[in-house]
Amino acid sequence: MTRKQDRAWRNALWLLGAAAIAGWSFPAATLAQTTAPSPLNRSKVLRVGVSEDPPFAERDSLGEWQGYAIDLWREIAGDLGLAYRLVEITGGSGAMLAALREGRVDVVALGVAVTPEYAREISYSYPYYPSALALAFRSERTSTAWAVVHFLLSREFVYVMAGLLLATLLAGILIWLVERKDNPDHFGGKTIHGIGSAFWWAVVTMTTIGYGDKVPRTPRGRAIAMVWMFVGVVLVSCFTAWVTAAVAVEKVSNQSLQHRRLEDLRLGCVRGDIGEQFLAAEKVHALSFPTYPDCLAALVAGKIDAAVMREPTLRYLVRRAYAGEIEIVPQPLQRIDYAFALPRGSPLREAINEEIIRRIGQLHYRVGHGL
Repeated sequence: MTRKQDRAWRNALWLLGAAAIAGWSFPAATLAQTTAPSPLNRSKVLRVGVSEDPPFAERDSLGEWQGYAIDLWREIAGDLGLAYRLVEITGGSGAMLAALREGRVDVVALGVAVTPEYAREISYSYPYYPSALALAFRSERTSTAWAVVHFLLSREFVYVMAGLLLATLLAGILIWLVERKDNPDHFGGKTIHGIGSAFWWAVVTMTTIGYGDKVPRTPRGRAIAMVWMFVGVVLVSCFTAWVTAAVAVEKVSNQSLQHRRLEDLRLGCVRGDIGEQFLAAEKVHALSFPTYPDCLAALVAGKIDAAVMREPTLRYLVRRAYAGEIEIVPQPLQRIDYAFALPRGSPLREAINEEIIRRIGQLHYRVGHGL
């Protein structure tokens, strides 16, 4: 083969290889173009769904929208150069889903819980608020003095005191029957005076005071006195231990509720809230209320034992209206992340995610410090 023929052969092979590479890369490039997200249309005025959902969104005294989700959306929209108008959605999570499905809003800037149920119908941004589902109880922290007063006025205390007095009276009557004739100086006289003296003796003997002003002198009387001394020591010891334990229970009665199973509590939740979904999945019965304040008011009034609610809203409302009246259990029931909600296939999703990820450290700092 001549040098010219060899060069022509190599050129032909190079052209075939280039054609093969071009034929392979062209469909891939075409596929990449068809699957790439649509560019943002910055000339369009976006419709942003909002509703009363503190602390994520609420109206201030001037009627302007504010809140954690609203402030974050304004930052993102400003950086992306997006024009928008806020559209109020009423009717809870069901209305929010319907607005997204029907195209009445382009994004929902609220604390939308990331759940499998919602994910079947809508798309989520990257979560911007990690939180949890919380359990709240009515606060029952009382002082020792108030716990003692409350216990002294209880029916149980009255019953126990009546039993002790009856036992003491019986011991006094018994010693009076034995001593009244042989010991008239201490237990004699009229019946009422004799029994009164004997009752006094039984009281001071049981309490181990023993003034010595009234003492039995007969062998039978002294035998009864000895038995009553031992019985009195036992009764006083048991009574003291019972009072101490009862006062302690008065101070921490709500803690006993916190260690009971959910099935054993009268629970309350908000209709349509993530807490209602959780309890339904766990097959736990609960009373549902139309709003968060209604549920917390029922808790404070004692109509329910505990409330199952999302933690951000719960802490916000307790801090504003129920400080000192409601306690939140530190251990969460379930982790919940909150995100913006968008229609499926929304071109906004990727751009919003990039902005959230860019701010993720700052967002976690705000959550941790309640900002």
